[in-house]
Amino acid sequence: MMSTPYLPGDDTRPASMRSPARRLARWSGVTIVVLSAVAGFCASAAATTSSTVQPVVLPRDQGAHPGFGIEWWYTSGTLTGADRRPYFWFATIWSAMGGLVARVNVVDLRADRVVLSHAYLSTTPPTEGQTRLAVGAFKLGLRSHATLGPWDLEASTPAGDRLELDLIPRQRYVLHGHDGIVQQGTGGQSAYYSAPRLAARGTFTLDGKAARVRGQGWLDHQWGNFGTNAGALKWNWFACQFQNGTDLMLYQFLNQSNRPSGQQNGTLLTAGGVVRQLTHFTVTPVGPSIRPAGATTTYPLEWRLRVPASRIDITIRARARDQFITNQFVPSFWEAASAITSGASGSCTVESSRQVPPM
Repeated sequence: MMSTPYLPGDDTRPASMRSPARRLARWSGVTIVVLSAVAGFCASAAATTSSTVQPVVLPRDQGAHPGFGIEWWYTSGTLTGADRRPYFWFATIWSAMGGLVARVNVVDLRADRVVLSHAYLSTTPPTEGQTRLAVGAFKLGLRSHATLGPWDLEASTPAGDRLELDLIPRQRYVLHGHDGIVQQGTGGQSAYYSAPRLAARGTFTLDGKAARVRGQGWLDHQWGNFGTNAGALKWNWFACQFQNGTDLMLYQFLNQSNRPSGQQNGTLLTAGGVVRQLTHFTVTPVGPSIRPAGATTTYPLEWRLRVPASRIDITIRARARDQFITNQFVPSFWEAASAITSGASGSCTVESSRQVPPM
């Protein structure tokens, strides 16, 4: 079925090096804020569950949809500095429970370590159609309400580290599923579209040293009433950008045993702008798995992706092992820059969400 394309933690030191008293005071304050957010969610639960997912229309639907139980704006990608040092960034805002949670994570792929990590929390919910969002010192939004891009991303930490990026669409926006509506595991329907190829440029400041960076990214925007359904929040997700201009997104939902549930979908956007919805493909772990620090389960480092109808057969491998993101207010997950080691040239991102508690 064809989709309509559109043109365009605050402290990274180990826990043993931080002050326990400061951590306790900080998280005690945050707990009070979170409880306030939950109280607000209870008052609006009836309204959020009564909203029905509608076909996505751009640019109208790039703004917030506070009538739904959960919504997120997701960005990720690879960056290179003038010294050719490679980084992988992840920066996302979740809207749920009457407030906002944001997270930024930057991995130094050469050193194989997280160099920037911070979470942000706000009890101020977004307004209908809002396209510029702020959660403390984390900001993400469109420069103009009337355009499909570019996007601005800013994330600062109390230590003075900072990521600032302009994200400019270089490929068409894609609506997934049927007119932007997909089946979200066992959680019902979800609205979902992507900007699958973004030119990224900006500044990365670390330890007081600012460096210009450039690279390539991906943006997802998704919303619905599936946030309290564990079966809607466990998946393996793959986003690949090939050197020939083709973009590929595949995802499969997982059951409570972290095995494929049988529900999967994907989208292929060719360099010529043709969009194909995919249901027949295979996703197979072929290499070793690791259990990162803080994780409760294992995550494969290597995968084989096959889409026979599109003649795609690639093997991808994580570019670093320190790519697990531990969260306080949303599930923790594996978010990994991955290299294509066989098949068509390009790069991929792998996201595996496996640590969702029963609800």
